[in-house]
Amino acid sequence: MMKQKLFFWVISLFIGISALQAQDISVSGVVKSKGDGQPLPGVAIMVKGATTGVTTDIDGSYAIKANAQSILVFRFIGYAPQEIKVAGRTRIDVTMEEEAQLLEDVVVVGYGTMKKSDLTGSVASVKAAEVTKTSSGSVEKLLQGRVAGLQIINNSEDNPQGGATVRIRGASSINGSNAPLVVVDGVPMGDAGNLNSINPNIISSIEVLKDASATAIYGSRGANGVIMITTKNGKGDKANVWFSGKVGASIFSKKLDYWRNPLQMAMLENEAYENAGLEALYVGKKDVNGAYYPSIAEIRDGEWPYYTDWSDYIFRTAITQDYNMGVEGSTERSRYYISLGYYSAEGMQIGDDYDKLSFDMSYDNDVTNNLSIKTKAGIFKGKRNYNYGMDYSRNPLFPVYNGDGSYFKAFDKDYGNPVMMTEQRKNVADNVDAYASLKIDWDILSGLNFAVQGNVRAGTSNTSFYNPPKYTDAGDRFDGEGGMTNGNYLNYIVDAYLTYNKLFGKDHSFSAMGGVSYEDNVNKGSSITGRGFQNHVLQDENLAGAENRYVGNYRSETELASAFTRINYTYKNRYMFTFTGRVDGSSKFGENNKWGFFPSGAVSWRLSEEEFIKNLGIFDNLKLRASYGISGNQGISPYQTFEQFGSNYYYVDGKEYIIYGVGKEVGREGIGDRYVLWGGMPNDELGWEKTSQVDIGVDFSLFNNRLDVTFDYYRKVTTDLLREKLLTPSSAYDKVWVNDGEIQNKGFEFAINGRIITQGAFRLNAGLIFSANKNKVVNIGTKEDSGYIEDVNGVRYQPYGGSVFNDAYLNILAIGQPINVFYGYKVDGIIQNMPANPTKMTRPGEFNYAGLREDGSLDPDARRIIGDPNPKFTSSLNIQLTHKSGLDLSVMFYGVYGNDIFSPRKLDAPSLRAGRWTPETPNNNRPSLRADRSYFASSWFVEDGSFLRIQNITLGYTLPEHYLKCIKNLRVYLNVSNPVTFSNVSEYDPEVGENGRGPVAFPRTCTFTTGLELKF
Repeated sequence: MMKQKLFFWVISLFIGISALQAQDISVSGVVKSKGDGQPLPGVAIMVKGATTGVTTDIDGSYAIKANAQSILVFRFIGYAPQEIKVAGRTRIDVTMEEEAQLLEDVVVVGYGTMKKSDLTGSVASVKAAEVTKTSSGSVEKLLQGRVAGLQIINNSEDNPQGGATVRIRGASSINGSNAPLVVVDGVPMGDAGNLNSINPNIISSIEVLKDASATAIYGSRGANGVIMITTKNGKGDKANVWFSGKVGASIFSKKLDYWRNPLQMAMLENEAYENAGLEALYVGKKDVNGAYYPSIAEIRDGEWPYYTDWSDYIFRTAITQDYNMGVEGSTERSRYYISLGYYSAEGMQIGDDYDKLSFDMSYDNDVTNNLSIKTKAGIFKGKRNYNYGMDYSRNPLFPVYNGDGSYFKAFDKDYGNPVMMTEQRKNVADNVDAYASLKIDWDILSGLNFAVQGNVRAGTSNTSFYNPPKYTDAGDRFDGEGGMTNGNYLNYIVDAYLTYNKLFGKDHSFSAMGGVSYEDNVNKGSSITGRGFQNHVLQDENLAGAENRYVGNYRSETELASAFTRINYTYKNRYMFTFTGRVDGSSKFGENNKWGFFPSGAVSWRLSEEEFIKNLGIFDNLKLRASYGISGNQGISPYQTFEQFGSNYYYVDGKEYIIYGVGKEVGREGIGDRYVLWGGMPNDELGWEKTSQVDIGVDFSLFNNRLDVTFDYYRKVTTDLLREKLLTPSSAYDKVWVNDGEIQNKGFEFAINGRIITQGAFRLNAGLIFSANKNKVVNIGTKEDSGYIEDVNGVRYQPYGGSVFNDAYLNILAIGQPINVFYGYKVDGIIQNMPANPTKMTRPGEFNYAGLREDGSLDPDARRIIGDPNPKFTSSLNIQLTHKSGLDLSVMFYGVYGNDIFSPRKLDAPSLRAGRWTPETPNNNRPSLRADRSYFASSWFVEDGSFLRIQNITLGYTLPEHYLKCIKNLRVYLNVSNPVTFSNVSEYDPEVGENGRGPVAFPRTCTFTTGLELKF
């Protein structure tokens, strides 16, 4: 009986406790911001699993019904969400942390995000504010000097459309793509270099993925690194209207070098003709082409009435305008962001212009507590008027117009009058691009998320041109030539993946992600060229009236199917392991090699969590990283594995011929490029170019996190190079695509960021990055199939690039040497003494070539490697000074050291020609002037391309919020970019192309930009 009563009371107590636990209680509290401690109105608070909730009032307070075991979810736009257990409490105060502060601790990686402290790979972040102080047609140019290991070569400074050469940890391929992949909001957009459809002003953050552990999740496109761009989403508890405007004026950073003294020009030109044994040019009569050249006396005595400063007719102060406006905000469950941008840039050459208009929007909606939908869409329209190639060094003794107002032509086939070129040529291109993406995030269970994202991009481009007769070469040859090209593309990508995150006890953290992806890309277009017009008034708009019409069209389609996974495990918050794998199948490759597997593994050890490190009292953070992985490259045109057929036009002595072949043209050779090289032989075995990379890194912080240091050493080896193999004539082909060869990159990089002064009225921060990379060609195939040459010194090389002067090539691929090294003759000064049997090449005043024979010929076996265009290191220093009043000043320095450039301008720059060798003023630096001299690739043209540039200077002022109630933020600033470059080159600017070749047509521009940022 006693046991029955005891059992009854136990059951009753259990039921009572359960009833109390199930009974709703009132929970209240205040929600504040961690940054300033101010109350947050409008914070959404829900009981997890329920469909209703409440929001905080004006003073941040709230009250909600829940039970003792409920979990409250706090969400507010711009702040990190929080989940807090009630645990029977009736008052819960919450402090929320801004996402902007968390951005420094969270980085975007492929298909997700990670805490920076948990990274096992090499990833660098760039703040959006750092790259929007100046304007550019493409975002890549703005990244120069911002990330260690990221090399940006701005060798198209006068291109208003933007464009740059982008490399991460060196070049790894000779035919495939060397540019990193750009991913915008999780969607691969293509190779970096000229992505002008991205508006830099809507970028929120940029991450650069450098090692295989970070890039292998993108498999076949991650061999050259990945640039992750995240665009802005809506935030704030109500609508915020914002506006930003930038206006820039560009001038040359150096004085143009051209003939300002026509008398000196004429005298030196006559000297060059006389030294060649020819009649002097400036003698007051017409030359063989019919051009009249005044005599020295006419020029000296002022009898010749013309002097033209051609730069006045070619160049201008180029104006750039960049305006953006939009609205952003949120409701309890949704966020929105709308942006409209207009960008207009003038090139330094008159008539060379670029304009674009962009519209971007995003809308996110929390449909339920565990289901959200994110959408982005936009449209971009650009237009380019091309007008370039005009010669400001044209003879200043030629006028612009004849006496009757017609264009001056020195002779019938003189097409170089810049004013005539600007006003008579036509070359216009416009394009429209649009995109739309939809992402669904579903929290299936606690820690289990399913995401599916679809993205569509489409665009169309149109180019039209016209070359009229009399004023253009092509127009004269064909009695007018005009045409148009139309192209369009359609790209869609679908990704679906599951992510699982779980904490096991207090020591184990595990996450796994796996998914699939499919991408289809279709490009097609058509072109028509007309020649021979009876009427030139309508130009290219009357192609049907052309006597001869040439029509072409194309279509290509590529597919990429993939499966991928990433697994992360952390033990005791100090030992971290990552495995990443991706399988890609590409339609570009042969039937037997379409699929590739690209794995990577990484480990890291957070030593600062170990007691023996903590006891040292030195490090606030210390982490070691190591990774190894393989990624791929499919950066070749489609259909290279198929048998291809085609026909081609070519011209000999002005006559047009058509030739047919069994393949497709892959090049030309012979005098006048009259012979076609045929490719198109099928190869079912063609497969992936593979890059394996090992990375060892260390991250540490000192002095209460005021000094952060990141160091990486890496070694990249690319094998199975995609290249063209030479074939025997009996095959009926000249070349076929194969996998063969090896290139190696290795180096180290470090980044140091210091918060030097953190207290008082002034704050001082500084950041230094340093990158050193050594590139080496290890293998380029056998002599039979690659056609490499072995010189008398045992150097095995293959030409890699076009001709220079009288030589067929300058750059080569040499085994054991970096890509693109220079190959030519060494020059030991200038010949000073007359030989017994002089020739034009051996008499005093000529180059003293190594290998110069007595008869004046050059021994080709005397050629050597004479230069390396690859820098030994690049570095930048960024200094930022702020004052509590709202003033800020930043200065950025950028430097390159140890690269060579090949400078043809060293030969014919007007300011240098007066220093030539003469019998009266002999020297060992410059040759004499000789009009008929043949020039060869030689060390005389090779110069040290090292430079130090003041990249940017920015002075700004931010008005404190309390000054104007209607304005949340107001900032004005002045930026000066590229004001000074320190170097010793003869070129206008030492920053030339990746192959190290000049000449640079104009000095780099110095741009003064004034900007305004407003948020209401």
